[in-house]
Amino acid sequence: MKKLALALDVSDINQALGIVDEIQDKIIIKIGYNLFIKGGINFVKQIKDKGFEIFLDLKLHDIPNTVYNGVKAVSEIGVNYLTIHSLGGQEMIQQAVKAKEGTDLKILAVTILTSHDENYPKLLGSSLSVPDLAYRLADMAVSNGSDGIVCSSHEVKFLKEHIQKPFIAVVPGIRLTKEKTDDQTRIATPEEALRDGADIIVVGRPILKAQDRNKIIKEILSVIEEM
Repeated sequence: MKKLALALDVSDINQALGIVDEIQDKIIIKIGYNLFIKGGINFVKQIKDKGFEIFLDLKLHDIPNTVYNGVKAVSEIGVNYLTIHSLGGQEMIQQAVKAKEGTDLKILAVTILTSHDENYPKLLGSSLSVPDLAYRLADMAVSNGSDGIVCSSHEVKFLKEHIQKPFIAVVPGIRLTKEKTDDQTRIATPEEALRDGADIIVVGRPILKAQDRNKIIKEILSVIEEM
């Protein structure tokens, strides 16, 4: 089942709760560093209690035992999705998966951020292209038990076609038009991302900045239903 996640990227807790109260459809709410640090577990539970699925975007990347403890803590507060970073390696991913055993928490491994371009692999000392590096990281993550991966729309089709084990593909950097207006360099429309295999599309600014947020959400959900 294809889903929409709202990236709740605002800096004020009250503003964030006001936006959530305004939303009519029970979509996924993605919470990042800013709001989680400010609002903590109580903020997460407030949104969860309103009937929304919670996507906690922390991109955990540390030694395996530290990530295990972090995932274990998150699994106890009713979060539905949690990001870790695939660059943490096989053992770290295995420990993250082990930590959420017995819960409904889904572990999503981030591959390459949508703000990165072809120069990024060079910074890592890799001669691979962005798509090839994304594939290596995604395949390794899924093979070691990750429920899904986070990648740009530019890679999702290739990953869906070449990774043998089923996985959830989460695609951020979704814009309603292809015009680049911010720091995301690898963007796509909802139609493009869904057509290429995205299971969850993450939309932030196009909804947050809209005069009628519910109208935009319903338009995107309509596209999801059609696809």
